Amino acid sequence: MKMKIQLMLIVGVLFTSCSTVAHLQTDDLKQNYSVTNPDQIEIYSTDKVDENYSVIGEVVSSVDAGRDASISVKYLKKEAAKLGADAIINLRLEIGQGYWTNAIKATGTAVKFNN
Repeated sequence: MKMKIQLMLIVGVLFTSCSTVAHLQTDDLKQNYSVTNPDQIEIYSTDKVDENYSVIGEVVSSVDAGRDASISVKYLKKEAAKLGADAIINLRLEIGQGYWTNAIKATGTAVKFNN
């Protein structure tokens, strides 16, 4: 019985992936925004965009995703949406070598466009 429980635990660990997400709202604006739709958040790898914006905060996600960075970016967009962001600028991706899989860490700056 004990061996069966250990085996089930090992198999469960092998087939589950880990993800970590976080956001930090800065005090620069002293304003809270309504939650936005993560699917409508734009992604930029630079801070040079065609619209004026205000920085809301920093967002980060780390997901066991193999070679699929879009999963980490999806989680990153969800965190930015919680801050009320319209876009994420300065997107950076890092790959961490794990024992079973690769973790892809995505970081960026959540911004609100000044319309």
